[in-house]
Amino acid sequence: MLLSFDVDCGELVPGHHFIARGLGGPYRLRIPEDWDGDSGQYEQMLAFEEAGGYPGFSLEYELVPGVGPVESGAALFRYLVGVAYSADVELPWFPADGGAIAPFNGGNATHGSRGDWPLPPDAVILTFSLAAVNAAGFTDDDHPAGDLVVDVTRGTAVWRSVR
Repeated sequence: MLLSFDVDCGELVPGHHFIARGLGGPYRLRIPEDWDGDSGQYEQMLAFEEAGGYPGFSLEYELVPGVGPVESGAALFRYLVGVAYSADVELPWFPADGGAIAPFNGGNATHGSRGDWPLPPDAVILTFSLAAVNAAGFTDDDHPAGDLVVDVTRGTAVWRSVR
């Protein structure tokens, strides 16, 4: 893990708390072929490409309690919280949101991972706006439940609810 923490972001999925566990990585991301950044970053991007790619990471989390097999008959998206990532410096490209979630076996927790996202070397504050899943299984990304704010240099993370 690039950075470990345990932050309860509340019940963002009906019946399950979203517990942010840390930042996975670091990884090396391929620079998109259609990257159209400014020319001032061109040489830096070439250096990253020669080093194996741009620095990246993932957001690691758990749904607590774990999603049980009985619940798994519902659509997968009922368990995917909306996540919008930003940093206190300009990102080299608009980050696409991907990820994975563990099989729905119940238990204490179901692990999930979102990203992989670019991590600018001079970034200090990373912000993840999290949108809850409603009872119908949809997220309202225009009205997030709050922000998970990560200070990379201090190694801290806090939840700032807007509810």
